[in-house]
Amino acid sequence: MKDPKKPTRANNNRSSKTKEQAITRNITIVLVVVLILSLLFLAYTLFGGGGNDDENSFLDNSTESSSVSSQSSEEESSSESESSESSESSSSQDSEESSETESDESEDADEEEATEGEWEPVGTEQTGEHVTNYSEGSQDRIEIKRATSVATGLSENDMIEWWVGNAGDQQVETTVSNKDQTDTYRVVLKWVDGQGWQPLEVEKLSDNPYN
Repeated sequence: MKDPKKPTRANNNRSSKTKEQAITRNITIVLVVVLILSLLFLAYTLFGGGGNDDENSFLDNSTESSSVSSQSSEEESSSESESSESSESSSSQDSEESSETESDESEDADEEEATEGEWEPVGTEQTGEHVTNYSEGSQDRIEIKRATSVATGLSENDMIEWWVGNAGDQQVETTVSNKDQTDTYRVVLKWVDGQGWQPLEVEKLSDNPYN
């Protein structure tokens, strides 16, 4: 009679199969876990790394765009600065030319402006009641020429009398120049009894109206 506690061959086979199934199940679980981890790593490599590359590419493009924009801004600023300097230089040059023109016009105007002075009568040899004698060689003409020389600074020997005429009560007007005709003057003189002809004003002319 068989002992019921003694394992039979069938029981041994069943136990062996159970162990094999457990081992197989464990291996399958491990493989599945490894596969899942591999897929996750692959997905991270493909999508995560690619995203970084895109981000780096975007940053690189943004940096290049910013650099180009900055360079363009600097060039525009430099161009505006050069334009401003050119405008200021042109304005300064125009201002200087305008000043020179105004100065030249002012000098011409000064030449036409009569100058009044504090000249003294030049003295006379005439006595009695005075009546101006305009005849050439008369005492009046001699003394008028002398007074004109004092007022203009021209020497009597270097003087051409272009005009001697009446300028009012006991006054005469003369227009004279040097012999080179580079300086021409109009002079107004007044007769002072007992003292002779006194220059009242002198005007340097830009041209000789009698030549």
